[in-house]
Amino acid sequence: MLQDTEGEATSSTDRMTGTLPLHSSPNYLFWCLHKTSMGIVTEELEKAGADITPVQYAALVATQAHPGIDQASLANVIGYDRATIGGVVDRLERKGLLSRRVHPQDRRARALYLETAGHDLIERVEDTVSAAQARILAPLPKKDHDRFLAMVAKLIRDDLPHDVPD
Repeated sequence: MLQDTEGEATSSTDRMTGTLPLHSSPNYLFWCLHKTSMGIVTEELEKAGADITPVQYAALVATQAHPGIDQASLANVIGYDRATIGGVVDRLERKGLLSRRVHPQDRRARALYLETAGHDLIERVEDTVSAAQARILAPLPKKDHDRFLAMVAKLIRDDLPHDVPD
């Protein structure tokens, strides 16, 4: 038997089921929020019959907004790792949702363009993704949603993805 700070007897099982200081740390809480939010979006996309991940959806939306974007810029726009964005693009290309073409200003680079199926998929799941976003924020009072998102954006400030340079 161990003693707590008041001198009361506690077992190691009691200590293991208690809340760790880790559980209230920003890093841990944001990691859990990330897992929860990605899980919700993934679940909603699966229920809609969309064979894509949240990262693939983000890549499609960014490519739609920036036809001809290169992979490095795509990674920057969606806040994804440059080293692994190629795998995301490979999978989307295999699914017939986007294509790579020789970049008009740099023949060594590849420009990304949505295929008709990519446009159709975005249109088909737009409401699904919006519903998932609302579900993520549902535990908070609706009046606090914009404030919460603004506070999170302030915390990550310089790490926010940036738009494609002109």
